[in-house]
Amino acid sequence: MTAPRVEMACQTCLAPLNTLGVPPAYVHPTHLATDGHEPVPVPVSQLDTVRRSCDFCGDPYPIWTLHGGDVTAIAIGPTTGLVQGFGHSWAACATCHTHIDEGRNAKLIDRAVQALGLANHPPARQRIEELHQAFLNSRLPGRTLITTTAWPATTITATGLPKVRDRLTRFYRGTDNLPAALGIDDARQQIATGLERSHLYWIDNDFTDLAEHAAAQLPGVHISRDLIPSADGMLIWPRPVTHRQLTAASWTDTIDGWEMVLYRSIGAGLDGKPLQRLREQIGWLAPMSAARLPEQHLIAGDHPAAALVATWLLIAQQTAEVTTAGVDKTVAKTYARTNRLVPEVRIVRIRGRRTIPGPDGEPKPGSQGRSQNSRFWVSGHWRNQAHGPGRSLRRPVYIHPFLRGPDDAPIRLSTTVRMLNSRQTKPQDHK
Repeated sequence: MTAPRVEMACQTCLAPLNTLGVPPAYVHPTHLATDGHEPVPVPVSQLDTVRRSCDFCGDPYPIWTLHGGDVTAIAIGPTTGLVQGFGHSWAACATCHTHIDEGRNAKLIDRAVQALGLANHPPARQRIEELHQAFLNSRLPGRTLITTTAWPATTITATGLPKVRDRLTRFYRGTDNLPAALGIDDARQQIATGLERSHLYWIDNDFTDLAEHAAAQLPGVHISRDLIPSADGMLIWPRPVTHRQLTAASWTDTIDGWEMVLYRSIGAGLDGKPLQRLREQIGWLAPMSAARLPEQHLIAGDHPAAALVATWLLIAQQTAEVTTAGVDKTVAKTYARTNRLVPEVRIVRIRGRRTIPGPDGEPKPGSQGRSQNSRFWVSGHWRNQAHGPGRSLRRPVYIHPFLRGPDDAPIRLSTTVRMLNSRQTKPQDHK
């Protein structure tokens, strides 16, 4: 029996790779523009992001994998050169999937030929239609959510968080498939139950900047129940964080630890019926990676969840100030109709830092009890702090950047000041 072929992508450009010859060699798709680099094949399951496109129209934001017969065809176009269809699994964008679901094959072909610049080339249109129809005639039931598409950012507001949580919970309880590489097929119902009872946390922009900065320096941390702010929870950052572009995370309490899932936002750039269907069927978030974390599991600084753990640590120390947000009126009415309590959304902000000694004579940060004739910046960093029974345990505590030296002394001119910056691009508002 032949083992199933492992899908590979190029680690350099994140594009899925085709195979050529026997034994097979991995090559970039012919129609893909590259800088000429050689493919660096890695299994798709090892990547958070894969540079796929819709196999029907070439849209760069596919959302579903459809399954059918093993169809391979090539059509030559006068301007684009090559249109290809490979294998029994095709990626579909939200708009093409809407046309397919509604049986609007002519609209599907119109979209494809317009995107490929072939609208005025009838022979090319006919070949593309034959290719699409060959796949659709052998299409199998079901679909799989594509979780590796790098969507533009979508801002999720604190007031809308309960609705985002509910749509995600409904998706987990539904019948649409998730990629096997996520490894959570047997935990979907457990994750959904955990989301239903989860505490909701929305992290403000300044706290997000701090958490991302701290995550880049995170030492190894053993996670424990006294570190995590609630047994079950869902946390949203207002913009994607770290190079993994995380938007949210959820954790579900289990007998021996937690089921943790990291998410990206989806749907930005869509409108009309495709956007409406995506929001109804999936929501605003798609899982990127998942892990089962036992009690005292060591999270290293390069772990996918480093930003989440840094955020937990900052909430656990005196850095965090937690307030509550009002819930969107429409969401509140929905909860009232179903006799459910309106959930509380916790907004996490940076607590104001003291700049003068307290009444107990606590010294200012950085005071050394000795004379200094200048001030200089001390960069933010982690420091182990004793805690627990007999102060026998250690937990990383983040020390904010601060000026060391007398208040009336000049700042040393050679000092490098490191500022926390927000992203310059403005993400699309939550819709």
